[in-house]
Formats: sequence, structure tokens, C-alpha cells
Amino acid sequence: MLYGNEFIVKAMREGSQPTQAQQLYYCFLSQVKMPMSWQDAMVLSMLVCCVPIQYWISQHTSVSQDQRTAEVYRLVDQSHTWARRWLTVTSWKDWLIGIRQKYFAEDYSYWYLVDDSKNPLGECPAVEVWRYRQPEGAFGMSPRPRNMRPKYVKWRVGQVVKHNLRGYKGVIIGWDMKAKAPEEWIQMMHMDKKHWRDQPQYTLLVDAKDRPAEITYVPQENITPIINTEVDHPDLYNFFDTFDGAQYIPRPWLRAVYPMD
Repeated sequence: MLYGNEFIVKAMREGSQPTQAQQLYYCFLSQVKMPMSWQDAMVLSMLVCCVPIQYWISQHTSVSQDQRTAEVYRLVDQSHTWARRWLTVTSWKDWLIGIRQKYFAEDYSYWYLVDDSKNPLGECPAVEVWRYRQPEGAFGMSPRPRNMRPKYVKWRVGQVVKHNLRGYKGVIIGWDMKAKAPEEWIQMMHMDKKHWRDQPQYTLLVDAKDRPAEITYVPQENITPIINTEVDHPDLYNFFDTFDGAQYIPRPWLRAVYPMD
């Protein structure tokens, strides 16, 4: 059996150009160590399967020999990259850890984009404030990402709304699919409107021009979106980057909590 450059030497002695298969074999072997690992063996198997396809292409296209050679090298390089990424225990371990952190852990910092140069602790200030104010995640302040957004949740984070009963304006900074608050609070605020608790609830930064700057938690039927209206609140830019004329644009960490909005 001929190995590596012995293919090329033999071809040159016979006065012929190395075949595509020989180039492929030599190119691959020049990048692996013997004895061959199972990852390299899988890559070699994949490349061998590609040879008939390459032969068919060479017979039915006008691609030059140099172009085919370049493609061979590119294919080998991509195969090695793919093998290093997916055919090692470490890569699969890292992938599983990432899935666990993202979907099952109670620490949601994995989701938030934080500038380490400005915050060496890697914390998102607004998320930490949420945790401090509402450690149980009540009143729409859970940092758990809302990866599902049912159709019955009508309004979105960043929209400016007006309260239908009390007349004040505010901007939505969060929502829950139904009321998530202490039972005593629900009974006091909803009174005889028992159906409110099963509606989507929205957390609002209240416009300081209408009433003292505060945060409210209101049922969906009590608010209506409005446009071309800005809100004045001291915490506004902890949650939003800018106002585009129709609504506020959430900061990256808030977009991560509400990716479907």
C-alpha cells in the first residue's frame, strides 16, 4: 500500500499527473498522525465518498485541474474543522452545558450581552435590579427568557400605551401570560374583576409627566397602544436604547429576555 507522497512520487516517475483521488488522499494524510484516530477515520470515509461526485463533476464541467485541486484542499480543511468541532468529547460536553445553561438553569446571565470592559463582574445591572426588587420574578420582572409568545399576548416590550381607566401613559418593559403576583395584591387591585388575573399582564414605566415616576402592573384590557409619544422616567434608558418615533428600542439584555417581541 502506498502512503502519502509515495503516490505523488510514483505518478511523477510514470510521467503522469496525480489523480484527484491521489491528491485527496495525500492532502488528508499530510494533516493527520499515525495511527489514525477514529475522528480522522470518519473524515477519510467522508472524503472517499466524495471522490465519485468529484469525478462526475470533472467529466461534466469545464473546471480546470488547478481549480479542482484548490477545491480538494478546501474540502479537507472544512472536514477537519467540522471534525474538531463535532467529533470530540469536549465539543459535545460544551454543547450540552450550553443547552443546560440556556434552557434549564435558574441563572439566566448566559442570555445577556454584557460589556466586560465596563462591567468586569459580568453582571447586567438592570437584571440585578429585577432580582433585588422581585426575587420571585413577580410583576413581570422575571429574567427568565420568554421564548414563547402566544398570539393572545397583544402588546410588545417597547410600545407606549395609555391606561384606559386612569389616563396615564407608560412604556412596556415586561409581560406575563397571566398575573404573577402575590394573591393579596391581586385581590386588592383587581377587586371584583376576577377575569383580569387570567389575562396577559404588562409591566409599565409610568410617564412622570402624568403622575409620579413609578412602575405599574396592569391587565391587557386596560391599556391601548399609542404612537409618536415619548415617556419621561428616570429608569427609561436602563431598559431602552432609543425612541424611533413609534416605540422604544430595547437594549440587548432586554431583547434577550423577550426575543419574540
